[in-house]
Amino acid sequence: MTRYLVAGMLLPASLTMAYLILRRPIREICEEVGFEKARQRFRQQRERLEARFLVALGRLDPEERERWEEDADWCPEVAWARDRKTRTLNALVAVRFAPPPFTDLPPPFATALFEYVDGRWTTDGQWFDDMRPDEAIVSQRRLEPVVVSRHRTSHMGDAAL
Repeated sequence: MTRYLVAGMLLPASLTMAYLILRRPIREICEEVGFEKARQRFRQQRERLEARFLVALGRLDPEERERWEEDADWCPEVAWARDRKTRTLNALVAVRFAPPPFTDLPPPFATALFEYVDGRWTTDGQWFDDMRPDEAIVSQRRLEPVVVSRHRTSHMGDAAL
């Protein structure tokens, strides 16, 4: 009888310990698999996503949308980050604008934000003015960089952070 009582107490404790130990590695493996799929989808849908970004931006700020449509040059590099709370994957894309006329100033930059939610890339027109993607990730404490690991095949357009 005592043996069953001890086993009844040890089994839940052992399962709880195993869960606590393995939870993070399992989550990281699942995120890794999902990340590869999300990167591939982003590359396939990038033009459409940029167009959706402009539509969403127009709802937020029509004047800003006009500036993006006229002067924006979308850069090919993509920086990847996760929301620390929700673990949502984000793609941050640098956009370069035409420099102001009659100045020697470098062209201004902005960063467009895209989110991968429930297996789909979305955007609500959020952007970070005067920041490149890596600067936006650092300035936004809610984001943590996703490092493109060395064993992955490197694809054009992915910025390794």
